[in-house]
Amino acid sequence: MVSDYLQVVCRRYMGILRAEWRVHTTAFDDLKLIEDSMDWLCNMENCLDWSKEKSFHGPAMNTGLVKINRRKVALDCLKKLGSEVHIALLTDGLERRIDGDKNLHIRISLPMLVKGQIKLARSGNNEPTVKGIFKIESYPGSHPRDVVTEIIEGMI
Repeated sequence: MVSDYLQVVCRRYMGILRAEWRVHTTAFDDLKLIEDSMDWLCNMENCLDWSKEKSFHGPAMNTGLVKINRRKVALDCLKKLGSEVHIALLTDGLERRIDGDKNLHIRISLPMLVKGQIKLARSGNNEPTVKGIFKIESYPGSHPRDVVTEIIEGMI
């Protein structure tokens, strides 16, 4: 009886704790266009922090990182992906996208993002992607997959 009450209370308050987006670009990419696209996706200005590094093969690479530590902003960012992406996530199965640390991993197409559209990146495709990691809040007695499924179904 108490266990049922705790499950209902915990489920009501569980969600996404934080989010992170990472994008890798070359020296030829338009960084300003990518920054503007990420600002739009995250609904934040100047959210992307760039670092320069060398790739394995030698040319200069840029890595952009967005860290979202506020729950509401992280949840809004997940919601911004849109119902088409949400349905695709549920159809593909969330189980394979959740790791042992309760993180949901999503890759979206960078070329589509700079066009103002959000599409999941296809497996095996060599197009540039933006990798998203969403930390799931779940407690003993609840499975992270169930928490994320409930959140995403509520967004559709």
